[in-house]
Amino acid sequence: MDRSFRLFKERNCTVAVALDTRSQGKQGKEFPVALRFTVDRKVFYLAVGGSYSEKQFSDICRAKRCTSQNFRIQSELRAMYEEKYRKLLTELNKGGTLTFEMVRQAVRTGNPHIVSAAGTPQCDDEQSFVGVWKDTIRRLKTEDNGRRYTTGISYQCALTSFELILGKNVVKGFHISKIEIQKWKDGMQHGKPGKGGRLVGKISDTTVSIYLRVCRAVWNSCVRMGYLKDVEYPFSNKRELGLVSIPRSGQRRESFLNVERMTELYNLFLSRRYPEEWSSTFTAKAHYSLGLFLAQYLCNGCNLADLARLKYDSFYFQNDCRGLRFNRQKTADRSQDKSEVIIPVTAPLKRILDDVAARPERDGLVFPGILAGADSEKRCYELITQENANVRKRVIRICHEALGWDASIRPSGTWCRHSFATNLRNAGVDIDYISDSMGHSSADHAITHIYIARYSLDVRMRNNLKLLHTDECDSATREELMSRLMSLSEDELKTLLHQVTA
Repeated sequence: MDRSFRLFKERNCTVAVALDTRSQGKQGKEFPVALRFTVDRKVFYLAVGGSYSEKQFSDICRAKRCTSQNFRIQSELRAMYEEKYRKLLTELNKGGTLTFEMVRQAVRTGNPHIVSAAGTPQCDDEQSFVGVWKDTIRRLKTEDNGRRYTTGISYQCALTSFELILGKNVVKGFHISKIEIQKWKDGMQHGKPGKGGRLVGKISDTTVSIYLRVCRAVWNSCVRMGYLKDVEYPFSNKRELGLVSIPRSGQRRESFLNVERMTELYNLFLSRRYPEEWSSTFTAKAHYSLGLFLAQYLCNGCNLADLARLKYDSFYFQNDCRGLRFNRQKTADRSQDKSEVIIPVTAPLKRILDDVAARPERDGLVFPGILAGADSEKRCYELITQENANVRKRVIRICHEALGWDASIRPSGTWCRHSFATNLRNAGVDIDYISDSMGHSSADHAITHIYIARYSLDVRMRNNLKLLHTDECDSATREELMSRLMSLSEDELKTLLHQVTA
């Protein structure tokens, strides 16, 4: 069944009238008509109005007889769009190759003069380096139901720093080079003189790295759109002379709690022996926050955004309530398996869930109190940010006032992730298991993982029991050891005994 008919081809761009079957259309029976632009196998649609069922549009595409109604409709569609967009694409970047972003930008704005014959960008206020940056922020916050709203916030913070240090009107159009980028980097690392002589704009190297990577992504988008064609590429991951080097994120190897300290927090959670001088209201809130903190640790070091969206889905019930799963929101778009994370519900995790989580209901949230019924990504972001701050503040007080730990120990949600990885690695757990459990994809094995099952729940259960030193965990470890010993042959036992006594 035909769903499109071709209008024309301009260089490496093919334009067709097509039925956009990605949407459900009217009551699931009809689909909207769109122009389909294909550039180097990448496709985007431009809605043009009207809708048909697949059968009706197929008849229009196949119409040959000039006297038929379907042929008349086909001819009208050709007349409305062929000449207009052929002219636009003919004028676009004359003598040069068409890129996907260049065509999409020209079609969206109706402006074929994105790049002049001399290669100099011609743009209005919206078509500028900062304008592309702002448009990226808007798309991240709003498209796909705002699923990447948090990423949009990161882009917004980077732009705020950029304009604070360089000034809002310093970079006009696409007149930007490595000189401006380097000045921004220096300002982020060393600060910029502000009012009263105090330095402003100084941030950590980790944040500098994040912001420069954001700027690099915006730069690359501009290049794909046809801007910045003849401008030297400014970025480098190494210290190359004359380029802006992007520093590595700061090492956080000391930002973790070992198994003994995590076990101490877990035992305090079970006993509820909080300082008597605390009010009952604060004690209840602190207990809940400690539960969330420990849940992040035992749920494979997940962040609070993923914990907030964790559900009792079909996987949970199909596995007799022994496992939870989620797709890691931060990296789902960059992973072939959508960054699926499997969490074994160990005995300690179950005790935490029984205390501070919701009762299991199919497709119900495990921790509904975090999002409180919010239905927009903006509101979800605000609530998660606030809960993160609450958990950090309360857990720090628990560490100092309830357990008497040193004042330099100030855990946050990020510590849960580092603690999970570090403690399992120190316990001798295979690095591939740790990577898989944290939602890190392996490019070398991504295709293979599609066809084979990964670690079983039993293996996950045994590994994650090493995260705490409790009677439940130690008993399970002893049972595992006895089971392995029972499976050895007499010769294997003799060899093992000889190695131990040697």
